[in-house]
Amino acid sequence: MIRRSAALLLVAVLCVAALYVAATPASARPVRSAEAACAVVKSFVVAQQDVPPSVPAFCDTVASGSVPSGYYVLALHGNRRCEGVCSTNMGWYAVEKSDGRLFEWDVAEQKLGAPLEVGR
Repeated sequence: MIRRSAALLLVAVLCVAALYVAATPASARPVRSAEAACAVVKSFVVAQQDVPPSVPAFCDTVASGSVPSGYYVLALHGNRRCEGVCSTNMGWYAVEKSDGRLFEWDVAEQKLGAPLEVGR
């Protein structure tokens, strides 16, 4: 019962966060931590893929040595459970620290990809 209540509370918090992010222009909010960058990515994925806020589970942050200055680069993972060899990766993203703009991250080339916007 406690786990279920905690899970429902987490979903409610993520919903409020997603509404806040969707209502706030990206240019108005600098991103000051990898956790905040992960929240930007999660909100984008929830809005774009029309999935419940509980689906994107966590982010892995790429070490700063291979990341362009001024960005957080993250791999978003879902809560998928699987047996054997599989992946929970939902995509690679870069978040600009100065204004929160979101980009695809080209893993093969280790460089910024196309900018991403909610609604496109």
